[in-house]
Amino acid sequence: MSEDLGGGSQRSQDSNDCPPGPNPLAPQDKFAFLQEITGARKHAWNKPFYQHLFNVYTYLKERGAPEEVCDAGLFHSIYGTESYDFQNNRVTREVVRGFIGNYAEELVHVFCTTKDRFNVLVNNTMGLSARQARDLCCIEFANKWDQNKDGRYRKQLIALGEAIVHLESGGQ
Repeated sequence: MSEDLGGGSQRSQDSNDCPPGPNPLAPQDKFAFLQEITGARKHAWNKPFYQHLFNVYTYLKERGAPEEVCDAGLFHSIYGTESYDFQNNRVTREVVRGFIGNYAEELVHVFCTTKDRFNVLVNNTMGLSARQARDLCCIEFANKWDQNKDGRYRKQLIALGEAIVHLESGGQ
């Protein structure tokens, strides 16, 4: 995945292709659940919160990230983060695990609860496994990419890309 994450100063247009609505005969899917609980909530640049979550998922999916990393990207801020407050009483770790599985939910939990997340991830100061550190850096990269409308995250995107390459080449 590293070959697709370099640079980062240029943005392609936002993905506005939201998935179709849920099949009324099927159990609620992860996309419908997120659309329902995020409602009209806004994120950066007055963009709907759901659109940001979906854009991060799509970015990872289009670059061949494993499904569990894409799913973690879809839910990446669902517990709220240091810089984005989101709370909903229907969102529990158990519910999220039910939609995306144990590994992806653990990535989401770490992403949401880590203070000074960018520096912790780039330097892996939590002592995460190389896989976890790489996956979290990829999610953070997609997150910053989607918010890089004005180029403010260019340096962070470069640092994240370098960290991903290092982790993919066997570094800790």
